[in-house]
This record gives sequence, structure tokens and C-alpha cells, in this order.
Amino acid sequence: MIKQMGIIGCYSETEGFGKIKTDFGEEVLFYRTGILNGAELKTGLNVSFELHQTLSVAINIQVIDQSGITQK
Repeated sequence: MIKQMGIIGCYSETEGFGKIKTDFGEEVLFYRTGILNGAELKTGLNVSFELHQTLSVAINIQVIDQSGITQK
């Protein structure tokens, strides 16, 4: 799968899902189960992710800091 970049557009911890705005202007749905390393997500964070081809949802979501390095 190809890594894509985007920004968290919205996320509800209570409901367990949110949307990522991709670099191409599309919105991709994601679920809490797609977040790697238990990262805390909030609106405006830069993330990398893969698109699940069958379900068309973001998976393997990782927070990226401002210098482009993946946060652990």
C-alpha cells in the first residue's frame, strides 16, 4: 500500500471515528482501530496513512511532526 499524507479534519474520541483531509482535497474516513501506537489525534495534526483498498478507509495512521519525522 502507498503512504499518503493529510491533516486530521475532525475526530471524535467518544464516537471513535473522524476524517482526514488529504493533500488532494479529498476526505477519508478513519476509525480509532486504524491509529498506530495509540497516538492521540486532534484536529489539525499532520498524519501519514494508508488507504484500505476494499473498505476505502484510512488505516495505519501515524502522527507526523512539523519536520516530517514520525512521532513515536
